[in-house]
Amino acid sequence: MNQTLSYGEDAIKPGPAHFERPEGSFEARAFGNAVHAFLEMVAKRLAGTSVETILPEVAGWTQRIAAVLRGDGLQPDVVQRLVPRVKTALTNMLQDDEGRWVLSQHNQASNELSLSSWSGTRNSVRLDRVFQGGAKPMETGAGYLWIIDYKTTTHGREGIDEFLAEERMKYADQMKVYARMMSNLVQSGELRVGLYYPMMPKLVWWEPDKD
Repeated sequence: MNQTLSYGEDAIKPGPAHFERPEGSFEARAFGNAVHAFLEMVAKRLAGTSVETILPEVAGWTQRIAAVLRGDGLQPDVVQRLVPRVKTALTNMLQDDEGRWVLSQHNQASNELSLSSWSGTRNSVRLDRVFQGGAKPMETGAGYLWIIDYKTTTHGREGIDEFLAEERMKYADQMKVYARMMSNLVQSGELRVGLYYPMMPKLVWWEPDKD
C-alpha cells in the first residue's frame, strides 16, 4: 500500500529504521503546511533576487497565505489568526543569518524533495530542503550534503537550549533515515542534517550517526 507524502506532523515509517512523528492538531498541521509551502516559494525567489526585495513581498502575501489556509479547511477566524504567524515564520527566517543561509542559493539545491524506499512496502517522504554546502553553517564550499527539516513548533516553559536538545533527540531517528536515503550521493562523513525552527528562529544541526 502506498503512503502519501507528509510533513512533520504525520506518522510515517520509511525504510528499515522506523520512526514516528507526533500527530499534532489539525490547525497545527495546516499552519505547518502553509509555512512549508511559502518557504519553498521564498527559496525559489532567492535564487534570482535579494532578501531586501522579498521581505516587502512577504508583507503583502496576506491573501495568498489565507487562501492556502482556507484550502486546508480552516474556519475564517482561525485563518485570520494564523496568517500573521505564517508571515512571522517567513520574516524570522529571512532576517536570521542561518535562516538566510538555508534558503539561499546553493549547489544542487532542492525544495520538497520526494524520496521513496522499499522494505516490504513502498514508503515515501518529502525532504524540506537539500543542498550542498560547507562543513558548518555559513561556511563556503560544496563538499557536504545538507538535509534540513523545518519545524514550526516552539518551546514552552522550558528554556530554548533544553527544548532544542529534546527536539534533536526526538527527531534523531527521522533524520538518520533521511541521511541513509541520501547516503549514496556522498562519501561517508560528508552528510549534515538539521532542524530549523522559523518561529524561534533557530537551527540545530549535526553529523548523523553511521550505521
